[in-house]
Amino acid sequence: MVTRKEKRNREKEANYFFEFLKIQKHFFKDLMNNLKKVADHRHQSYITYGPEVLLFTMMLKNMTGLKSMRNMSESFNKEECIKNVGKVLGLDSLEELPHYDTINDFLSGLDVNELEKIRTYMIKELLN
Repeated sequence: MVTRKEKRNREKEANYFFEFLKIQKHFFKDLMNNLKKVADHRHQSYITYGPEVLLFTMMLKNMTGLKSMRNMSESFNKEECIKNVGKVLGLDSLEELPHYDTINDFLSGLDVNELEKIRTYMIKELLN
């Protein structure tokens, strides 16, 4: 039986981001491409971040258990995080992660059907 101290030590060594990526690559190989296909309602001249960056940032927020958008912006504003998100999304350069106001603007005009398509894709992948 594992003691509480051993469990804490194991959790310190765990890389949850890497574990998530393993799951994503195994079950949802085309997830990032599906995120890129989401229609963006914002005016094209103002767009700095594609839908995949905005949606993936929100996914990370929810996976890490962050409660507020402001906390998300503060927690993820680290070079290592920015670099990792850029790698996962296959972006040549990602200088910053989007501010929570940018994400909120994107989400406020997002058609729910776009997310339904991604959810349907994920369910189908799990059933295959």
